[in-house]
Amino acid sequence: MNPLSLAQRRLWLIHRIHGPSAMHNIPLVLRMTGPLERAALGRAVRDVVTRHEGLRTLCAEDTEGVPGRYVVPVSELDLDVPLVESEPERISDAVAAQASHRFDLTTDIPVRAAVIRCAPEDHALVVVVHGIAADEESLRPLAEDLAVAYAARREGAAPDWTDAPVPYPDFALWQRKLLAEEDGPRGVHARDTAFWQAELAGVPAPLPLPADRPRPPEASHRAGRVPLVVDEGLTKAVTVLAEQRGVGTDAVLRAALAVVLHQLGSGADIPIGCPAARRPDAAWAHCVGPFDDTWVLRADLSGNPAFTDLLERLRGKALAAEAHRDLPFASLVDALAPQRSLAHHPLFQVAFDLREAPGPAVALPGLTVTARTAVPDSTPYDLSLRLRTTADGSEIHGTVAYATDLFDPAGAEYLAACYLRALRHVTAEPGVRVGAVDVLDEAERRRLLVDFVDTAAPTPPVTIPQLVAPQFAAAPDAVAVVCGDVSLTYRELDERTDRLARTLLAAGVGPESVVGLALPRSADLVVALLGILKSGAGYLPIDPRYPSRRLDHLLQDAAPGLILTDAETARSLPEHAITCLLMETLGLDGPADDEPGARPARPPLRPDNLAYLMYTSGSTGTPKGVAISHANIVNGVLRLAATVHMRPGARMLASSSINFDVSVFEVFTALSTGATVEVVRDVLELGERGRWSGTVLHTVPSVFAEVLEQLQGRLTVDTAVFAGEKLTAALADKVRTALPDTTLVNAYGQTESFYATTYTVPDGWRGAGGVPIGTPLGNMRTYVLGPGLVPVPQGVVGELFVAGAVGRGYHARPGQTAERFLADPFGPAGERMYRTGDVARWNADGQLELLGRDDGQMKLRGIRIEPAEIESALVTHPDIAQAVVALRPAAGSGAGALVAYVVPVEPGGEAAAGLTARVLRRYVADRLPTFMIPSAFVVLDRLPLAPNGKLDRAALPAPRRGAGSGGDGDGDHGRTPRTEREGALAALFADVLQREGVGVDDHFFDLGGTSQLAVRLSVRAHAELGLRVPVRAVFLAPTPALLSDHLDSV
Repeated sequence: MNPLSLAQRRLWLIHRIHGPSAMHNIPLVLRMTGPLERAALGRAVRDVVTRHEGLRTLCAEDTEGVPGRYVVPVSELDLDVPLVESEPERISDAVAAQASHRFDLTTDIPVRAAVIRCAPEDHALVVVVHGIAADEESLRPLAEDLAVAYAARREGAAPDWTDAPVPYPDFALWQRKLLAEEDGPRGVHARDTAFWQAELAGVPAPLPLPADRPRPPEASHRAGRVPLVVDEGLTKAVTVLAEQRGVGTDAVLRAALAVVLHQLGSGADIPIGCPAARRPDAAWAHCVGPFDDTWVLRADLSGNPAFTDLLERLRGKALAAEAHRDLPFASLVDALAPQRSLAHHPLFQVAFDLREAPGPAVALPGLTVTARTAVPDSTPYDLSLRLRTTADGSEIHGTVAYATDLFDPAGAEYLAACYLRALRHVTAEPGVRVGAVDVLDEAERRRLLVDFVDTAAPTPPVTIPQLVAPQFAAAPDAVAVVCGDVSLTYRELDERTDRLARTLLAAGVGPESVVGLALPRSADLVVALLGILKSGAGYLPIDPRYPSRRLDHLLQDAAPGLILTDAETARSLPEHAITCLLMETLGLDGPADDEPGARPARPPLRPDNLAYLMYTSGSTGTPKGVAISHANIVNGVLRLAATVHMRPGARMLASSSINFDVSVFEVFTALSTGATVEVVRDVLELGERGRWSGTVLHTVPSVFAEVLEQLQGRLTVDTAVFAGEKLTAALADKVRTALPDTTLVNAYGQTESFYATTYTVPDGWRGAGGVPIGTPLGNMRTYVLGPGLVPVPQGVVGELFVAGAVGRGYHARPGQTAERFLADPFGPAGERMYRTGDVARWNADGQLELLGRDDGQMKLRGIRIEPAEIESALVTHPDIAQAVVALRPAAGSGAGALVAYVVPVEPGGEAAAGLTARVLRRYVADRLPTFMIPSAFVVLDRLPLAPNGKLDRAALPAPRRGAGSGGDGDGDHGRTPRTEREGALAALFADVLQREGVGVDDHFFDLGGTSQLAVRLSVRAHAELGLRVPVRAVFLAPTPALLSDHLDSV
């Protein structure tokens, strides 16, 4: 058999993987008015196919799966040009149907033609060629040859071709010879390969896009399209800017596309696929074949450059690519060996194509002919922008093609509108920073910056003690605090806190001073909190359970004037020189002192004075103290009290360490409303008790999942508030099933802002992934911003900023304060917004959805992975309550491996025993792309937690050897095959990959497998083992064990 060119070989491999498809079809559409001689036209089409043998070529494989060409003799050519009737208004649909023909390259010649008739003298000829036989430039010689042949056939003669085109197979041979000659270490091929390897190192894969849906495990390649018109004025502006900057029009249009994607959450590294002409010289101009190739041009928007600077960067990229243009895209893919996936196109997922005219000019005798565009219903890309200049060059028309797996029509239309807005902005203001390019319309801007954050609400100008004070008079005998057998009424609490405040004042504290607080969890802890605040000082929470080095840093950095503690706790603190007051020596439970002067005048305390100095976890560096004022807390407490319906007589569980601001909510939301604060060690104490009944409890979702298991049927609570980590839809459903009368509130905030948003989960709410975090509380504002600190559109992922009643900043760290607390460009003058580092988006209902941290992405084999997406897929399993995904070093290599940790709904139960690695892998394989399937699965009774109740990732255990695809054994390559077929497939893997041995859990592509080798594996599996293994099955199930299981399921 004759060999294929590299481009043909790649298209053949795609065909072998995906089967018949229209995604590489190239249509020629000619609208013809006048008296058409259809028989002559049919014969002319046959003449053209006869002239160009590539149009009557089939593909076949040898015994090793290597493809070659078979040319169908003219005598055996079966080519019909049918007549299709259509209403004039439906002709576009009829043309699209013809353009979307699915070619089977083993049995169909790669060309098809039909005549569509709308009226006796109104027809359209649709000639569709598969990309394995032609490129868009081939349409010109095809159209020219068709005109010659039709003119001759109208006269009853055969066409008299003046010359014979160079056969495309000659190009395939020339290409192979060239690559062979230049394949040495100093050759052009090696030079170009080295360039592109460096140029595309670390290219994002897949590129994050503003999709409407998660990426499916396997792309369907179904496409939708929306029109895009660059009007005359804007086209002129683009042309002028291109001339001024010394670049082509295509560079301006492509740069604008990169900017739009940048603003819609795709990052600062945007790879875009662009067509590259590969015809060697003019001698090939009349040859029909797939010469056009693809360049991957990487748009670098890092550092927020001006648009003009971006154009210069792109100009440099294009010149460098031109200097290394001889490496075909197929060779580039082989050289870079990106992770193979059926979910997305390799190396780039967004394509751009600008051409100068909508189609070739054709003159057919007796007819008025206009070339029209047509597009198949399939696409290999996630997004592609296909633009064509009008015949007079005054406008640019085109389409945005989108993968319907990812986008809805409305989403694509919005993206097209954003593109035009961005194009207008950059042509009107070329020096604009790319991060400041505006893609919003005025209505959306108002929705995001006014309607969603219009939260102004009256807040009394009081301090925390003033907020609580009315309850002392309203119900002095009501129970204020309970801890075990100890209880305090509001009168007793008022008296004790007054005595403590007098003692502290006598020790010299007052507004803006800091008192360290290190006490065990008891009723006195609440007394200490309120007493310190009554004295005018702010408190510094100190947890003696923390490492000594951390406590030492905290005491030195905050430098409290004194520490309020007890004797036992004082002994556990690191060595220091700070004065300690011991609670047990202060006589706070003595008789009331009603003598005049018992309550001395205190220094004036204002709402903007310090309430506490709370240190962040420091997981990413040195702990920082966050200064929060009374006004911050009063505002938050008032809003939260209304949200959770606190009232006199209600009971609030206080289970959180005072080192976390949840404790502030628990204590002061209760005390300011006349409720009871019940102090416990932590929320897990409820499980040890075996029963609890109350009004409100606040906890981290992962902890509550464990409590819920222990208290089945013995927990009564009006409102459960969750914060600190993502509340999954699965856990919310579980809680509502177990506690149908409980209101669920998902809250969000951080130490730097106290609470920012809440979402009360409505009855009947159903969702996937996580529960929204809702809308901002009164006097709080939330913005989802892009890289230039401009709002991103609704539904687009960006960084979450919190404004309004935020904290002062970081204690004694003006530089870090300036980095995180920025001027709020959207709020009242002088106000600030806090940069949370969290990633979020506004959903269609105007609720915020929290998606994770901006640094939470993982990268494996060059592919970006969102762990939350994997975790969401796992918790949809009915027997899984919680899931966490981590990237750990793979045994024996420097590469990483995805490990999934799951907690069963019933740990230790029969269902938990069924959560084997094999079961879990097969479960997620139906829901996730192959590259997102964990390598190992670990079943835990509970997730390890840090002192703040959040997940302690450092404590996640390493997976045992053999925790991969399933079964027992010592892992690595030593697991014994479960079946004879597994063993036979492992042996065949080894032979095809030329390896001494392959384990049943070894990944085909990690061991050097390629698409061509996958074809070879498929062919040999059938010939030698009698197994029908579709090539796509090797992608979906790339280990011998998974492939064996896959064959059982089909």
